[in-house]
Amino acid sequence: MDLVLDDIKVDYRRRGATTHAVRGVSVRVRRGETLAIVGESGSGKTTIAKVAAGLRKATAGTVAWRGEGDDPEDRRPPARRVQMVFQHPMQSLDPLWKVRRSVAEPLRRSGLPGAEVQARVSELIEQVGLAPSVLDDYPRELSGGQAQRVAIARALVCDPEIVILDEPTASLDQTVRSRILARLSRLQDETGVGYLMITHDISSVRRLATRIAVMYGGLIVESGPAEQVLADARHPYTRALIDAVPIADPRVPWKAVAPLRRGPDGTFPDVACPVPGSPCARHGTGLHPIGPDRLVACTVR
Repeated sequence: MDLVLDDIKVDYRRRGATTHAVRGVSVRVRRGETLAIVGESGSGKTTIAKVAAGLRKATAGTVAWRGEGDDPEDRRPPARRVQMVFQHPMQSLDPLWKVRRSVAEPLRRSGLPGAEVQARVSELIEQVGLAPSVLDDYPRELSGGQAQRVAIARALVCDPEIVILDEPTASLDQTVRSRILARLSRLQDETGVGYLMITHDISSVRRLATRIAVMYGGLIVESGPAEQVLADARHPYTRALIDAVPIADPRVPWKAVAPLRRGPDGTFPDVACPVPGSPCARHGTGLHPIGPDRLVACTVR
C-alpha cells in the first residue's frame, strides 16, 4: 500500500495574519522506495512530514492509503502504519526511560505477550547495529549516532508501512552519517519499508533516495526519479540546491554559485522556463510532465 497525500494545503494563523506554508502539494510514498523531499528552511517540507505522520491536520486536501494488495486483516491504526524518526533523537527519547522501554512503547497496546515484545525489541536493536547492552542504558548514556539508531529501531518495531525520516543525519558527523544511511538502506532491503525523507542534504539524497520532490515556497517545483533529477535538474531552484554542495574531492576546484534572483511573486524572472513546448501563457501554472514520472513547474508565471 502507498501513502498518498493529495492537494495538501496548510495555513498558519498568528496574530491575525495567515501564512500559506503548503499550497497544494501531492506526493505518493511507495513501500520499498525512498521519496526525498528537499528544499531550504521554510519551504514547507517539514510541514508535509507532520501531515503525513498525522501530527498536523491539513487545512485542505486528503491523506489516504491506496494501491493493490491491501490486507483486509491489517486493521492497525494509521499511527502504527506510519512512524517517524525525528531530527533530534535525544529530544524524542524520554530521559527517564531505559532504551528497552522506549523501543517497546509503540507495541504497548498491541496485546502481544511481554516475552514476544522483548524478543522483537532485541531483534530490532541488533538490526540497527547496536549491542544488546544498550537496552539497559538511559538516553544520556548514548552517543548521537546510538540515539538515532535507537529512534530508528523504535520506529520499525511495529512493522510500519512507511517511516518518515526528518533530517535523519543532520546532527551527526560525516562518518556516523554514512553508517546511518547504510543501515537505513539495509533495513529497507530487509523489511520492504518505505521512507519519506525530509532533508536539505543532497549527499544523503544521493545515497538513499529513489525519487525526489523539490519544494520551494510551499510548492513542489520539480519531481522525478532521483538519478534523473540529480543528473539533469530542469528547474533553476533544483540546480541551485545541487550546485550549492561543495565537491567532495579536494583536488576539484569548486566555485560558489550566485544566488538566484526571485521576483516578489516567487518566480525566477532571469531564467528560461523549463517546460518545453507551448509558451507560459498557454501551459499555465503548476507542474507539467517532461518525461516518464518527471514533472517541473513553470518559472516565469
